[in-house]
Amino acid sequence: MSTIYPEKVFPHFRSEICLFSPHTRHVEKGWICGRHVHHMMLEMLLVLDGSQTAILGSKEYEQQAGDLIIVSPMQVHDFQVRQADNASFFTMHIHLDLEDTAFLHLIGALNHSYYPQGHPLNDNLVPSMRRIMNTLYQENSPRIPLLRELYTILGHMQDYFAAAKDKQETAFQSELPTRIAREIQGRVLRRDEDESSSTGDWLEEISRRFGMSRRHCHRIFTQAFGMPPREYLMVLKQQEAMHMLVTSNESIEQIAYRVGYENVQSFSRQFAAWAGCTPSVFRKNNMDQCFHLTLIDVGS
Repeated sequence: MSTIYPEKVFPHFRSEICLFSPHTRHVEKGWICGRHVHHMMLEMLLVLDGSQTAILGSKEYEQQAGDLIIVSPMQVHDFQVRQADNASFFTMHIHLDLEDTAFLHLIGALNHSYYPQGHPLNDNLVPSMRRIMNTLYQENSPRIPLLRELYTILGHMQDYFAAAKDKQETAFQSELPTRIAREIQGRVLRRDEDESSSTGDWLEEISRRFGMSRRHCHRIFTQAFGMPPREYLMVLKQQEAMHMLVTSNESIEQIAYRVGYENVQSFSRQFAAWAGCTPSVFRKNNMDQCFHLTLIDVGS
């Protein structure tokens, strides 16, 4: 007996997905990627050979060949080769524009970042990552197979994190830390604010906006991201400055203003503390070295 479906008009469904900067790389002992953060992007890194240290917030993981790291959006992270003589890896970034924000909330709340060989999520995701990598090596590779694997990856993540949520409902965190992070990101490149708003007690302003004390805001953010809000803000400023230095023709004075410094001298001193050189020297020497840094979209 066939099922009879009543007449019904279903809503439109829309999503946009971008496979951003997929690449393989071979690095030697002593290599340091540098702390950075991606806005609204998942980063997935699979070690192919050797080992490396993944640093996510305040936690460190020693990644062996076959181990997978998944970096949640807005999570500060770094990769280094400390112990092995070298490491090879494949990494890709998935930029998501989904109407259903519950998926991103699931990942932000329940992603444990490190999934070694033998972990169920590793078993489900790594085959798709390897198929993506092999397809990319083919000249004029078709896009449909790549998109199919990307949505397969997202489907496995949805199933895994939804099941994890059901098992530990009481431990499911609210999206408040992520909303605070977006407020902090909004302070970078916000051209309509004067310097006093950037250097004043901006955390007090954010706390009031969410109806909580400054102390509570500081605590829940630090617990979620592994660093205090001000340190997170400084990482964003550093990343944004480096990105603009190597990808734009804007003057150093313009870049200093855009990341919240009222004069170029203060910016240059702070940048030298970050990078060990002046902004102009960094621009000259690193034009092709910051592919992992992506512009913050304060409008999202």
